[in-house]
Amino acid sequence: MNCFKSINLIRDYGKLRLGLLSTMFSLTYFIVYFMMFRMFHPETIYTQTGLFPILVLAILIIPLHTFLHCIPIWLTGKKAWMELTDNRFSFFCRIPGVLPKRTALIAVSFPLVVITSVSLIGPLLFPEYLHVFAIVSTLNMFFCLKDLIYVMHLWNAPSDSFLEDSPTGFQIIVRRTF
Repeated sequence: MNCFKSINLIRDYGKLRLGLLSTMFSLTYFIVYFMMFRMFHPETIYTQTGLFPILVLAILIIPLHTFLHCIPIWLTGKKAWMELTDNRFSFFCRIPGVLPKRTALIAVSFPLVVITSVSLIGPLLFPEYLHVFAIVSTLNMFFCLKDLIYVMHLWNAPSDSFLEDSPTGFQIIVRRTF
């Protein structure tokens, strides 16, 4: 197998740039999301939840996001586990083997689809908790910007390619064609 492309977001974009892009993306998302749902129920009085439940949800969104990355991999019978690293102080889904392109695309985009779907249906059913759904969805979008960049790279890869996980990022590999 040959390496088609190596993706290391810290090397390619930098920590500061990724942080600023994620912040701007999530703030824009929050404004559009909140204003859009506010138009559906303008007279709604929001339930005061307090700060503690919001903080608990904000802390739980990180492992939930990582867990949702692992679910499609587990369903295909591959091995994956969640890790907490000291140098990045973040949860991530470690994949010991290679994944086909289609499985990798589903695994990378699964948290975006699931959490965003729940946060789009939730305010329609419970409009008094719009602010909670908006915060959870916005935090998820903050983490999903890196996933969207990975999806963009994977989408442009050859259809018979594979994804290999490494501590610094991902490698898209293809079979040798001699």
